[in-house]
Amino acid sequence: MTEKILNHDIVSLFSDHGAVAWKIPDPNQSTVLNASKRPFDGFARFPPPVNDFWFESKLIKNKVKAFSPYLVKNHQLESLLQIKRNGGRAAILLGCWIPRKEYWFMVFDIDFIVGLGGVSIKQKELCNFCEGNYNISLKSKDSEYFKPEWLIEKMIISL
Repeated sequence: MTEKILNHDIVSLFSDHGAVAWKIPDPNQSTVLNASKRPFDGFARFPPPVNDFWFESKLIKNKVKAFSPYLVKNHQLESLLQIKRNGGRAAILLGCWIPRKEYWFMVFDIDFIVGLGGVSIKQKELCNFCEGNYNISLKSKDSEYFKPEWLIEKMIISL
């Protein structure tokens, strides 16, 4: 499992539920040093009430563990903050893949991530969010129950 696959699955989920969704392509490995930086991973245009939704995704694998905001690059934070300042919805999507057990993501408001000031979200806090049903399943059998409104309703804005 890679972040690229996570992004593909998220964009596919969004598309299957009425959005026009895009994943910004990763630069070719031979041009990584010369390529311009991607401002974020993707974008989706949903019908109201969600409307436009911009995101950067990160992936944790094999077990739920702490998430460091430092994994999100400064240029990505700045791009998403600018979108939010202009009235768009901007978020960090934290995916979790545990082989043959779990595959989900959580939606963190960009202001919340910036407000952490680099302090990690602890494993216990992530598990508490899961217990509170703040995670959105990406398992194929569960994805048919996804509702775009969950991106707003389950957006994490505080600990």
